[in-house]
Amino acid sequence: MKFFTLIPSNPNIDFIGKFKYFFTFSIIALLAVLWGLYRQGLNLGVDFTGGTVIQVKFQSPQTAETVRKLVLELGDQEASVVALGTENQEYLITSRNHESKTQDGAPQPLSQKLTQKLGSEIQIQSVDVVGPKVGADLKKAAILSLVYSVLLIAAYIWLRFDFRFAPGATLAMLHDLIMATGFYLITGKEFTITAIAALLTIAGYSVNDTIVIYDRVREMTKLSGNAMPLAETINKAINLTLSRTVLTATLTLISVVPIAIFCSGEIQSFAIAIAFGILVGIYSTVYIASPFTIYVADFLEKKEQKQGGHGTRPAKAKA
Repeated sequence: MKFFTLIPSNPNIDFIGKFKYFFTFSIIALLAVLWGLYRQGLNLGVDFTGGTVIQVKFQSPQTAETVRKLVLELGDQEASVVALGTENQEYLITSRNHESKTQDGAPQPLSQKLTQKLGSEIQIQSVDVVGPKVGADLKKAAILSLVYSVLLIAAYIWLRFDFRFAPGATLAMLHDLIMATGFYLITGKEFTITAIAALLTIAGYSVNDTIVIYDRVREMTKLSGNAMPLAETINKAINLTLSRTVLTATLTLISVVPIAIFCSGEIQSFAIAIAFGILVGIYSTVYIASPFTIYVADFLEKKEQKQGGHGTRPAKAKA
């Protein structure tokens, strides 16, 4: 006996009938993200740019603004400050300056400047230094890992499905990756190795959700013997799998949202990006992959009809 149902057992929502509005919105959003990436770029973290990450603890509570002013007085104009915990004593200071020098020109790290200025009032808990060359190598390796993973997922899609379905699933995955990158662009959160992991997770989730609907479409097509139009078949498949989609997304969000609320730093950004990617993945499956599959099927059908028509026409005499 069922005690609780999120979605009715047999909904009849016209998803495909309204896809043109959402498809247009997605095109505009994608162009805006790509333009923003070209004009502004991402807020690359120390992993990719090089720099120093310092974890400090003050003897007495300090506000984040006070710590920022302190770092600014020490000559670091681009450092970022993030509070750790709720006691306002521990902070994570990220400095992108590769060289920090004293007045006489001698190199001096920011951690040493903090100790000299505050003495026993501050405790340096950890210092992680990433050189510019290492950061550039990490950036290249991260981009390559993302590209290779996307290509492998795309290859799996094209091997699993025919030419009607594979382009839509591939386009939906690329849509989700660009939109997730747009999340980092709009929020200004640091784009680090953790962000690459978030993008790969989102890509896998997006493809998984699309494959579930595609499998249902193939089953229904076999049972009906292509008697039902493809658009109607896809719309019915989305409705039949809607309960599964909502339940899976809800359970995933239950495990991710608390991290986004109660944690801080990179793990918080990761959780927020995953939550955003889950919602975008559901959206792209319904309004990107499915409608594009209909377009591709119509294109292939017209192409076959055109080739068949050419086959029956007599050849024209050359002048």
